[in-house]
Amino acid sequence: MNIFTKYMNVYKAVGKMNTHRFNSKAVRNYHQPQGFNKSLTALNAAKVRGMIPSRREGVGSYKSSSNKLNNKLGKHKTWINEFEHFNSLHKITYSPNDVLSDEIKKYLTLLTKNYQLMYKESTESLDKKLEAVDKEWTEKIGRIPKASKDDEEKILRKQYLANVNDVKNEHIPMMSYEPDSFQFTYLCNTIELLSSNKTICFAIDVEAFEFDTDIVTEIGISIYDPRENIHSLTPIIRSYHLIVAEALPLRNKKFVCDFKDCFLLGESLVLPLEQCVEFIQSLINFYMKCETEQDSSWERAFIGHSISGDIRWLKKIGVRIPELDNELGTPEKLVKGKCPQKHAKMFDTEKIYSICYGKKGSSLGKLLRLCHMPHAFLHNAGNDAYYTLNLMLKLGDFNFRKQIGADDLETMGHRIREWFKREKDEPKILPMSYVLSVMNANNGKPKVNDNGRKKPRDLVPQTEFSGSQWFQNAKAAFKSTLV
Repeated sequence: MNIFTKYMNVYKAVGKMNTHRFNSKAVRNYHQPQGFNKSLTALNAAKVRGMIPSRREGVGSYKSSSNKLNNKLGKHKTWINEFEHFNSLHKITYSPNDVLSDEIKKYLTLLTKNYQLMYKESTESLDKKLEAVDKEWTEKIGRIPKASKDDEEKILRKQYLANVNDVKNEHIPMMSYEPDSFQFTYLCNTIELLSSNKTICFAIDVEAFEFDTDIVTEIGISIYDPRENIHSLTPIIRSYHLIVAEALPLRNKKFVCDFKDCFLLGESLVLPLEQCVEFIQSLINFYMKCETEQDSSWERAFIGHSISGDIRWLKKIGVRIPELDNELGTPEKLVKGKCPQKHAKMFDTEKIYSICYGKKGSSLGKLLRLCHMPHAFLHNAGNDAYYTLNLMLKLGDFNFRKQIGADDLETMGHRIREWFKREKDEPKILPMSYVLSVMNANNGKPKVNDNGRKKPRDLVPQTEFSGSQWFQNAKAAFKSTLV
């Protein structure tokens, strides 16, 4: 077998991977084969530095830890204040930039005006196309097929609705919401809060085991704190990738690729489930709650791609989420007489995309590509949180939106359609270097053990990454990221 044939075999195997979101019904109906966890544990994996060898791992261990969970920090405690730099952030007050505020207002006024015009033109154009469909069906069968229990009428109705959907799918721009709708207000509020650089952004992403979605395997967190970026030319973003120790050997492969070992932004932190909860809770209590009067001058927002699912997962493992804004604004309340407590907001990249361009093609990878953002190893929770945060910052940056023409819905619609066409027509690219690396590892000179017998070379799914480190407690893990 020559190198080209080997390359093609690997290429075909990779092409069969389904990297789309898995079907929950299929997961529920999936039955694990006998010895499934044991076989997963036996797989080669990246070395975890400092890992306790005798530690129990797997589905049973995770379930046991989950049942015994005890969130010791609760809604208010945090040990992050013990670090001087972070404690000093509580003393910084948000100072509005009048020039910037004026520019944002001008932009939003123009956006509303243009959106109203586009909505009117698009709706009139679509109505004419749909009238043509109705006319065609009237000429064809003498009427518009109605909903009916009659089998023949059902078939006609189905064909009619298919024609209507085809017209809607081909129509550009497809305006999903009216200019005075709640959704459009949500878009404008998001742009205003992010462009003014007054919002502490807390991005989260959770990965679960595909054969039992009650099991959380990874949590990714990325934080943009404008208090740390007041005098910074290069944005300071703090990123964390937590791997649940009890779920360490559980690997996804059937519905999504497993890139647990491929965190691009530092070292992965392997912690027991209870300590993962403490790590997350301490960050939430520090960043998403007000402790001083200065704190109350800043806004706060959880950020995610279809974030409601990630919030539910965090709650399921015992993380306590502060009260969330209903997106129309909630009144401030006094906390123990100290300072007004603002509800945290939720900014959803998928929702922002759907408001502007419709729901089709709203996966994280497609949005990153649409915004010209380099990315790799999606489905690693740490990477996804970082990409989602950066994507939200760009979608909420009025200047960036102007530069890429994000508000020209017709041009963007054609651009999105072109990506769909290319994705359908063009093959997936598997870099030749990947194939050669695998072949070299497998075909290289084997090692010899003490008995003189040859043993295969180790091949792990990790190359130019920082690896992972075991920690017994959350505070020590956090401290390691400050070095």
